Amino acid sequence: MAQWFSDLSVYAGYIYSLLLISIIMLLFFYHRLSTKYSLLQNQIAQLQNEIRAINSGNLGMGRKLNQCAEEIAKTEVSHIASDIPQTSEKVFQQASLLLSRGATIEEVVEACDIAPAEAELLAIMKHSGTRRSAVA
Repeated sequence: MAQWFSDLSVYAGYIYSLLLISIIMLLFFYHRLSTKYSLLQNQIAQLQNEIRAINSGNLGMGRKLNQCAEEIAKTEVSHIASDIPQTSEKVFQQASLLLSRGATIEEVVEACDIAPAEAELLAIMKHSGTRRSAVA
């Protein structure tokens, strides 16, 4: 039995050695994992800051694009608005010319694409203008 006990103490020494080596290895791997974890945390924080910067830049760019779109729309509206009087003025000049050449109101409405009331008003104005020149 004494031999069994001495063999057991030898095996216990081996077991303690293996246990000590295992603990040292676990501590080593724990240290490596903790350093990698802290590096990854730093990278995550850095990426979050970059995303915030990109988002704020995108918001600023979006505002600028909206301002540009509004300016373009205003410019288009003012350009269209400035063209409308010239076009309608030409139409009324053409209608007045047709009336002075003896065209009927229906012919002026069809040729110039204006309302009959507008054509009648032009005819009245044209007629009163010829009467004034004849009276004077």
